[in-house]
Amino acid sequence: MPTVIERQGVLVGSLAAVLGIVIALPFTLLHGVLPFVVLLVGFGIFMVLLRAWRRPKYPNAYWLGCLVALVVLLPATTLVTFNEQRFDAGPFYGAPYTDGVTGIEVDERLEYRDGDLMVYNRSPKLPPAMIYQAGETLRWAIALDLEPGVKNQSYQLSKVEDLSFVSGILRDRIDFMGTWSFGKKPGRLYLWKWGQVHRFYLQR
Repeated sequence: MPTVIERQGVLVGSLAAVLGIVIALPFTLLHGVLPFVVLLVGFGIFMVLLRAWRRPKYPNAYWLGCLVALVVLLPATTLVTFNEQRFDAGPFYGAPYTDGVTGIEVDERLEYRDGDLMVYNRSPKLPPAMIYQAGETLRWAIALDLEPGVKNQSYQLSKVEDLSFVSGILRDRIDFMGTWSFGKKPGRLYLWKWGQVHRFYLQR
């Protein structure tokens, strides 16, 4: 009987660790510390609810699972952060583009989902505009401004070209070549699966 109980405790702890990691890890995309906060707060609330429901069965197994999840999250979040931020300039978030594209030629076009991503390289003094259009519907438009609202910018992106698409789980990725203050360098832009541009990076 004790062996059966021990096995059940191990199963409960393992399940708690896996669920904790699966739920917390995606929050790395928002901030590197957030997964740990989500994990600890989530486990704390869960244990309080178990006590309220009078079902504190295998409490030590749950907390051991939480500890294992914390240990596993450390290298996992480091890997995710490094993979995204190995481009040493950024993140940049751009600014909403509202000037319109009438009379401007499309410089780059990439098929994306049920429409097209289009890049308009305007002038060396203005950041490129990226637009996503599905059919006749304009879904979103963003100016790839490195420092929105700063009149005398220290950095300027003037051209985006050679777009390529990489599908992801929560976000898609667009690799490109960007001409900016440090010359023509690789760049990487992330798009939320359910919405607009998340952020982008450039290489110095």
